[in-house]
Order: sequence, then C-alpha cells, then structure tokens
Amino acid sequence: MNNKLKTAWIEDDKSRKACYRKRKICLLKKLNELTILCDVSAFVIIYGPEKDELVVWPSRPVVQELLEKFLRMPLVDQCRKMLDQKAYLKERAAKIQEQIRKAKKKNHEMKMKDILRKIQEGKPLSEFETSDLIDFILFLEEKMLEIQERVELLEQHVPQGAGEKEKGKEIENNAVNIPRNENITGGICSSNNMGENEKSGFRLMGVDIKVRHLIHEGNNGGTQK
Repeated sequence: MNNKLKTAWIEDDKSRKACYRKRKICLLKKLNELTILCDVSAFVIIYGPEKDELVVWPSRPVVQELLEKFLRMPLVDQCRKMLDQKAYLKERAAKIQEQIRKAKKKNHEMKMKDILRKIQEGKPLSEFETSDLIDFILFLEEKMLEIQERVELLEQHVPQGAGEKEKGKEIENNAVNIPRNENITGGICSSNNMGENEKSGFRLMGVDIKVRHLIHEGNNGGTQK
C-alpha cells in the first residue's frame, strides 16, 4: 500500500505543524548537500506558521552577502535562468508541442512509405484516395528537393575543369563524407534531365511519372469518403 503523503492542505493544526518541522529539516539537509556536492552558493528563507518564526539558512550574514552579489549582477544575468510558474508551464507546453510535431511528421512519413510500397507492389493509382495521392506527390517533391540539395553539395567538392567522367567519380568519392538523410529511400530519385521535367514529375522504380498525370488519374479514379 502506498503511504505517500498527499500534497494538499493539512486540516489538522497539530499534524500540519509536525509536517512543517519534518519537511523543513529535510529541505535544509538537501540544500546543504547540494551546495557541497555541486559547489554552488544557495540560501533559503522560510516563513513558518508562527508569526515570530523565521528560518534563515545558512546564516543572516551569508544571506545578505549573496543577495547583494545577486543584485550587483546585470539584469540580463539575473533573469537568464529565472522561471516563474507561468514561464515554466509555457516552456513545458512548447516542448510538448515539439514532441507532437515530430510524432506527426514520423507518422506521415510512415504512411507515405506505405503508399510507396503498395505502388511498388503494383497497386493501381485509381484505388488510392485523391487526398493521399496529393500528399504522396508533395512528399516525393520534398524528397526530390533534398536529393537535389545533396547533389549540389557534392558538386561543390568537384574541382573546376574536370570532365563528366571525372566529375562522376569525384562525386561518388565525396558522397561517403556527406551525412546521409535516412528519410530518402532508394525507390525515389530525381530525373536525369535537369530541367522543367524534374519539377513536374518524379522517377519511381526506373519509370518517369508526371505529376500532372498522377493527379489527373487520381481525380478520375480515386474514391472519396
């Protein structure tokens, strides 16, 4: 059975004061350990339930010295790591939103790769939803752009004046030194012709597919939910 004390207001006056004394000793002990183990300066001021009870740790002169040292710091340094409840919750919310965004992106890529697998297995485009085909086209265009950026990065390492054969070998040799994007699958590659055709289509399993043809076929044969 879990006997952990519930974090809530203690109604009984005697129990509340006993809890205060116990937790105060624990807090001062942990703070003392923190200053020793991590070599940091710290102090604590506790206003207890009794009017005349005021706890100052480690001592009033030390607390006064640390306060003056803190106030002499530039305002930017004072607020650099300072968090109130609102700022803490805002920071936590931003981290959660980023985690959600990454999860959505991962799920979307898994869905697009599943569509690619089904196309490779021979499933007709007319059996896909039109919205899925459009998302798939955008996904392919994004990967094509990443490939083009990678090619341009590799070509920057090719010496000027090299022939086509030498360029190909140099790019191949330099490729091992450029970090790869694991999201780019082997079944997707840009067209060999560097021109308008590359922007209007993609090459899948060795076959050039026009984007406009894919949209047209999807609109004619796709089902709507």
